[in-house]
Amino acid sequence: MMDTTQSHLVARPSLWLHGASLTCATWRSIVADLPLAQTPNLPVVDTAARVEAYADRLQPLAPDGAVLVGHSLGGMVALELAARTRPAALILIEAVPTVVDTFAGRLAGRTLPTILGRMSPRRLAGLTGLGEPDMVAQELRAQIPHWSAGEIADQMRAAAAYDGRSRLNSIAAPTLLVRGLRNRGTRRGMIMFENGIAGSELLELDGGHNLPLEMPNTLRQHIDAFLGRRLG
Repeated sequence: MMDTTQSHLVARPSLWLHGASLTCATWRSIVADLPLAQTPNLPVVDTAARVEAYADRLQPLAPDGAVLVGHSLGGMVALELAARTRPAALILIEAVPTVVDTFAGRLAGRTLPTILGRMSPRRLAGLTGLGEPDMVAQELRAQIPHWSAGEIADQMRAAAAYDGRSRLNSIAAPTLLVRGLRNRGTRRGMIMFENGIAGSELLELDGGHNLPLEMPNTLRQHIDAFLGRRLG
């Protein structure tokens, strides 16, 4: 059982944003004791799917002084919100500021949404869970079918199009970067975050991309410790 009696999150508003194809259930155990935490599903936007459009819809949930937490695509949205507001802190988990900086990223951004748009969410959940710990695979099977194939494709399209590099040097809030060592795909982006956000701290954990599902207690403990150091 975690001792969260000294957690800065208990009395402070916080916004927790999940990754592409996942849902707000990502945060279920992490925020169970946080009365001011908000964990919305990413909205279904009427216009072309863009990180900026998600941020437009979610900005009312991110008052100045809130802690912003984002995983993967949710990290991109949290970055965009942090550049528009005055958060107390920013936590970016297995996120990158952009994928358009490499040919491979641009190619994936053009092809992956089309592939996912033709794949059933249940099949995607099964494929995504391959090689994951049992508890992670189970959560993927439960969460991914919440969305239609088109909605999942839109989320991936938004992630592929976003370029948050110009936002980095505007972030003044204490920032914690959390990377899973078993996922090499975010290493480049985490370096960009670390170099671009002054005073950011990098935490590397022995896990994969879905750290909030794989090690929620460990993740929460590190977030609490970071906020204790930086918010005092």
